[in-house]
Amino acid sequence: MASMPASTALIIVDVQNDFLPPTGSLAVPNGREVLPVITGLLDRKWDWAVVVVSQDYHPKGHISFASAHPPNQAYTQLPLVNAHGESYIQTLWPDHCIQGTAGADLESGLAEVLAKRGDVRVVRKGIHSKLEAYSAFQGVVLPTPFPPAPPPSTHGGPETEDVEIVPPKTSELAEFLLAQGVNKVVIAGVATDFCVLQTALSSISSSFPTLLIAPAMRAISPEYEAKTFEAVESLGGVILGRNGEEWKTKLAEWIR
Repeated sequence: MASMPASTALIIVDVQNDFLPPTGSLAVPNGREVLPVITGLLDRKWDWAVVVVSQDYHPKGHISFASAHPPNQAYTQLPLVNAHGESYIQTLWPDHCIQGTAGADLESGLAEVLAKRGDVRVVRKGIHSKLEAYSAFQGVVLPTPFPPAPPPSTHGGPETEDVEIVPPKTSELAEFLLAQGVNKVVIAGVATDFCVLQTALSSISSSFPTLLIAPAMRAISPEYEAKTFEAVESLGGVILGRNGEEWKTKLAEWIR
């Protein structure tokens, strides 16, 4: 009997130079520890329907940058209005993952492994100057496999900033996954308590059974990592590999 086609997606969130120590401008503590785990997940023994990698990909002067709101400082919060006309509270960050910079690039060893696969798709998020986007499900799916060609300008400059930004009715990534026959999602990457969390919540709200691999992610705050896992589990998500527990056998069973 023929085996069933793979139906689980692996989403790798924001493993970019600016999020990794020791030189990243917004480095996640111990972020490099995820690299061998994620590389292992890219071994062909794991039969993923599709591998998606997300990139924060901000223009200069992005709404989330403290430098765009002087004299406010990084890691403080500020009430703002985004391109949709929505009022919200923005956590301000150091400049990071600016389009076309080395900081926005995926970690080089991971990028090499991804390129060799030839079937990895890229989602870029935070590409408009007036829109924050933590979740990969808020991003744009690039049309060609990794490594992608440089995109056209999306910096919200004079040629675009007066154009109305219409919130999409559905997530581009969710539609892409469904088109690939995906019915489950596994997530890895950084930071657990921000972009991984929001990607997981979006995955669950898009009706995908969702699993997080704890050894394949790191958080900015251990306290908020625990809260992330609690939030995901409360919505039916699954967490594997906490506190050194065995996870590979359980993962293999879950993705069948």
